[in-house]
Amino acid sequence: MVKGSSETAIEYHPWNHFIPGNAQTLIIGTFPTALRNWSFDFFYPNRRNLLWKILADINGTALINEDGENAVSERKEILTSLKLGVTDMGKCIERNGGSSLDEQLCLKEAMDIFALLESNPTIKRLILTSSSGPVSALRWFMNYLNQKGIAVISPKGKKPLFFNLKFGDINVDVHVLYSPSPRASNRISFPVLTAMYKSVIKA
Repeated sequence: MVKGSSETAIEYHPWNHFIPGNAQTLIIGTFPTALRNWSFDFFYPNRRNLLWKILADINGTALINEDGENAVSERKEILTSLKLGVTDMGKCIERNGGSSLDEQLCLKEAMDIFALLESNPTIKRLILTSSSGPVSALRWFMNYLNQKGIAVISPKGKKPLFFNLKFGDINVDVHVLYSPSPRASNRISFPVLTAMYKSVIKA
């Protein structure tokens, strides 16, 4: 991390990605929460975020560890079992006021998603974990495609949303689901949210 002024800070992604060799689906978020919210040193480290509870439920296992290295190992095992990779759209961001809210993030450099797909050709599905507001995984992904010269109409309507993306040798289905974040979890019940993720991951 490179600190800026007392109001903003430039941050580089601490992990970039985790993609097991058998991955078929790639989960894409925005950027990790502020450091003060971390319970472990890995993706979605805020224990209030529902993603790991969702994935454990889909995997038929119970989360045992909530912090430390054991929590990281446990979550990597779940990803590997479900043939899931995980990354974020933000490789470098500017964070305003130390906030953990997405709308307080300014994207400085996007993660090269196409490079990840080219290096992991078994991936056939993408899950974007947010779509609301000017800062979301979907908005940053669409901007990334635009920078690559790829014209795609952003999907509208009630989630889950879907579109297919073809570019060179890349051919992936893109699914836009509800966010597992604490702030978004009051919009949809946990069983429905889990079923939505399961329908893509187990497709």
